[in-house]
Amino acid sequence: MSIDEHRTDEIYAVIRSLVGSGTQSFRPGHIADALRETGEPLLTWEIRGELSKLEARGVISADPVTGAYSLTEAARKTG
Repeated sequence: MSIDEHRTDEIYAVIRSLVGSGTQSFRPGHIADALRETGEPLLTWEIRGELSKLEARGVISADPVTGAYSLTEAARKTG
């Protein structure tokens, strides 16, 4: 697994954790806070890049009005 793939998977794991704890929608700042708490901070622009990759995979989607992200129905079903 490449470093880029690892980072994308790490961001996705944080998102799954946020959603698992009741968060319906999230923003890059939520992910940055969670990563900072684990001692693995990333800059917001890096997180946004990973969110773009996850959106291209079809596991998250952005609300065009609020700019918040959420898991897609398909991602929720795969657990």
